[in-house]
Amino acid sequence: MILKLANRNIIGNGKRSLINMFILAIVLVGLLWMMSMFYSWINLSKTQLKEWEQAEGMLWQKDYDPYDAFSFDKSLAPISTDQVSAINAGKAVPILLSQAVAYPQGRMMPTVLKGIPYSQSLLKIPSSYLKDTGDGLVPAVIGTGLAKTMKLEKGDILTLRIKDVSGVYDALDLSITHIMRSPVPAIDNGAIWIDLDTMQQYMAAPGYASQIVLEDSSLMSLADENWLYKSRSVLMKDFNEVLQTELASQSLLFGLFLFLAMIAIFDTQVLSLFKRRKEIGTLSALGMTQQQIIGLFTVEGLLYMVYAVLIGIVLGLPLFLWFGIKGWVLPDSYSDFGMIGFTETIYFKYPIWIILLVLGVMFGATALASWLPTLRIARLKPTDALRGKLK
Repeated sequence: MILKLANRNIIGNGKRSLINMFILAIVLVGLLWMMSMFYSWINLSKTQLKEWEQAEGMLWQKDYDPYDAFSFDKSLAPISTDQVSAINAGKAVPILLSQAVAYPQGRMMPTVLKGIPYSQSLLKIPSSYLKDTGDGLVPAVIGTGLAKTMKLEKGDILTLRIKDVSGVYDALDLSITHIMRSPVPAIDNGAIWIDLDTMQQYMAAPGYASQIVLEDSSLMSLADENWLYKSRSVLMKDFNEVLQTELASQSLLFGLFLFLAMIAIFDTQVLSLFKRRKEIGTLSALGMTQQQIIGLFTVEGLLYMVYAVLIGIVLGLPLFLWFGIKGWVLPDSYSDFGMIGFTETIYFKYPIWIILLVLGVMFGATALASWLPTLRIARLKPTDALRGKLK
């Protein structure tokens, strides 16, 4: 009876009910879209970090500190026999780091020179462009960000100064053979990539490296007194810290959306209580208990949400299918923020737990916003309600 009566009251409210339903539907679609975008971006970013930089873990030379560029000169160690075997089998990739100074168009710019085998295929870095062509120039690959900063294009020649392990400076001329578009800032920002053998030769450090990227976490056994194993969870620390900041901002937007929806329901219920004073008194006089009347108004609020879900399916399904199939392409200007995942198309994913979470929060908040105004009914006398009083 309560369900039928609540449904009749909603239909009787006409346009007011329809407006509330549309508000709830828009908020529901907005929350699902926002959470799905956030979830999809996180998964894309983790995948990109794995494919471009971290694989399944890394070995760091014991003195290497990614936050201290001055540590690069001493953060190199010889590659052990077991590590060489893993590298030859394609299960590991050595990387050698060194501070350098570039001179584009007569300007002086500090940079980081990174050596990687041109034949590697573990990482998505296009290292095949680093193969020596025999023209006397050292092939080099840079990212779009560095190319924009240094105003370089494919085919340009760049002079670089580096220091070998003995502290002797040397100069080399690089030929920009490829400009890559990498979604991982560490691969692009301030980094120039050349072949590992060539870099070892100029640094007078044959068989040395600063990092070793591992194909599988089981290769952590390759760590020794010179090399420290870093799991993906450790390597993801910086990303997770950024994620916590983004999560806080997402939670703020989530709460704002929810607040707007609940205000609409709360105001409707308060207005309904004021206008239906005599109806409440009549129902009470006919034998309905206060708890039943409170349940009636609460069920009305929940029915708004049920109808909003149906409207949301009609409005949101095409939108969700579009972003799931076509994806979301962010403008190139977003790449300037240095955020992982913002330079590629984000294809939305909609896991069932996100849908259930949003629905659960929406239904719970709607029930609360519908129930709070009805607390006044508990103090209401049937005779006062019939006279139109609501204290």
